[in-house]
Amino acid sequence: MKRLAVIILAIGVVVVTALGAIGGEKLGWRAQVVAMKARGDLDFISWNETFRWMLPGSPVYLDNLLKGGNPHVALTNTRYVSAADVAQGEVLFRQNCASCHGGVGEGASAPALNMPARFRSDWSLYRTIQRGIPGTAMPPNDLPDLSVWRLITYLATLAPDSSDVVGSIGIDIAPVSFARIRARADEMDNWLSYSGGYNGWRYSELNDINVGNARNLALKWIYQSDTTYNKFQANPIVADGVMFVSEPQGRVVALDAASGKLLWAFARPVPDGLVLCCGIMNRGVAVLEQTVFVTTIDAHLLALDMQTGQLKWEIEVADHRVGYSISSAPLAIDGRVVTGVAGGETGIRGFLAAYDAQTGELAWQFDTVPAPGEQGSDTWSNDLWQIGGAATWMIGSYDPDLDLIYWGTSHTVHEPQLAASHDDKLYGSSILAVRGATGERVWHFQATPDDIHGFDAGQVPVLIDIEVNGEVRQLLLNANRNGYLYMLDRSNGQFVSGIPFAELNWSLGLDGDGRPIVNPDARPDQGGTLVWPNSVGATNWWPPTFNPRSGQLCVPVVDGPSVYYSQDATYTPGRPYVLVVGRQSFNQAANRYIRCLDSQTGALEWEKTLAPASERSGPIAMAGLLTTAGNLLFGSDGDDFFALDAAAGQELWRIGTGARILPAPVTYRAQGEQYIAVTSGRALLVFGLHRPQ
Repeated sequence: MKRLAVIILAIGVVVVTALGAIGGEKLGWRAQVVAMKARGDLDFISWNETFRWMLPGSPVYLDNLLKGGNPHVALTNTRYVSAADVAQGEVLFRQNCASCHGGVGEGASAPALNMPARFRSDWSLYRTIQRGIPGTAMPPNDLPDLSVWRLITYLATLAPDSSDVVGSIGIDIAPVSFARIRARADEMDNWLSYSGGYNGWRYSELNDINVGNARNLALKWIYQSDTTYNKFQANPIVADGVMFVSEPQGRVVALDAASGKLLWAFARPVPDGLVLCCGIMNRGVAVLEQTVFVTTIDAHLLALDMQTGQLKWEIEVADHRVGYSISSAPLAIDGRVVTGVAGGETGIRGFLAAYDAQTGELAWQFDTVPAPGEQGSDTWSNDLWQIGGAATWMIGSYDPDLDLIYWGTSHTVHEPQLAASHDDKLYGSSILAVRGATGERVWHFQATPDDIHGFDAGQVPVLIDIEVNGEVRQLLLNANRNGYLYMLDRSNGQFVSGIPFAELNWSLGLDGDGRPIVNPDARPDQGGTLVWPNSVGATNWWPPTFNPRSGQLCVPVVDGPSVYYSQDATYTPGRPYVLVVGRQSFNQAANRYIRCLDSQTGALEWEKTLAPASERSGPIAMAGLLTTAGNLLFGSDGDDFFALDAAAGQELWRIGTGARILPAPVTYRAQGEQYIAVTSGRALLVFGLHRPQ
């Protein structure tokens, strides 16, 4: 019987595929779905479900899977949604579910189901009802499709009818134009982009909270995320008293910035089985006009209505099934939304892309690994460019006057088995300057050619105008993961200087063009090689801050080595492909600092020593920084959040949050009061001055 079933399915595949080739659009999408299933791309549904749901009148439409393969988004009940279906669903609920979940889903011996609909998807409910949850008291149910979808329709009616439901409240907020984001000096009450402004400074002119009263900081309100993931790394955006925050799985909420009251929420569950280097996370949103933009860990870009949270459009940036993902916030410029991609550990080919903010149509794409015949392709050999890496996993900065976007790239595919490589592998571990209007590469600077240690150049670029040798120059500062602070002319990419800000031995110095003199004794091998900086990097994605009042660039720094090992690996699409691994040295502990450097010379002006990594459980963790006109620097030390005197690093205030802090804080003013916001664990904490009654 089993063999007969296989034969019948095979015949079905052939027939549907053949009809799709000749039968027009309706059969065409069915053929594509069958082809996806045959390739193994739809393992979450059975062959039986595949053919059943391609029939006319199906409650779900499988053609939606062609837009990215996320069943939580694509498989929604579209047919059994009438009042009669609700009534029949209630009967089915009382017969099959109420004894454990309660008469109205309030929970008894099983979890409550009377929760806002945003916490679940039709597909997650269908899968749980039909297949059960192995290892728990939830058994599979042999119910027909009709009954399952009616049950799901009824469950939706159990959600509380309150402001907690997606889009039930509209908010009145002025459009956030490109001109507003650009005019940072006029928008200090707000925090309109990832770094506060396009220049990457993470600095605010607000000074209500200052060195004289920072000791009076107190917790004002908390937003508790329901996320099951512990990497809450979001950078809030604040516009006219409304805060927009993304959670690790890509859920977005709008909050009253003065009270924390939930105004709307949007959820889009992520698919199962993602292959990721570093877990499920989302580092923030972007806003432009009346739209909130968010990327997803399965490499989509979404546009939400700023007033209601309703979805305007969604596009697939890249195919997550071959290893692409996105964890960074997008960058909104004039009429366009720019995003990079992650996945360098799975053999992707990196790129940077811009989309029309109104329609989601692709405006341009710049591939960070050139194909044969393209400029830079001569720095590659052996067809490795096809799985080259050079991911664009962290947000960049932008100069509106030059119309140049500055974006860092990750390492490329490693070749540690070679005694030495003669291939630079452009544009890996580079800083790129591309034209915002067209995506044309204007210049690049490769910090680490053939980056076999995986240092990357994905740190946020900082743009300043400063006097160098008696001449005011437009500079880009990059405190690089490889341990060098680079100063480049941002108009043309010319190397100005490169100065170590942390201990390093992979390089013996830089030549006159900023190219590293590589230490041949620092190459990874199978026995392990001790190399500074360690695999976390001298710094990482944790954003630095530039204080224009003091001229200091302050950077979160890790000083310590790793033992780098080479290993064998075989490339398989969509699977990890890692040829070099860096492990912490047990004999050489890593130390952690906040170092503030003179932006003209790179010289260390002061440093704040944080708790040694050996005193912290888990991986080495740091967080980003913020400076203000109140002469304050805000930073974190593991679970602790603190304020320092920005002039010399003296600690003024500290509070334990009880959970690790990973992102940088932001500041804003709402209803006349300045606030400082940062995420800790699974919560967003907002601080302000304690005012005695």
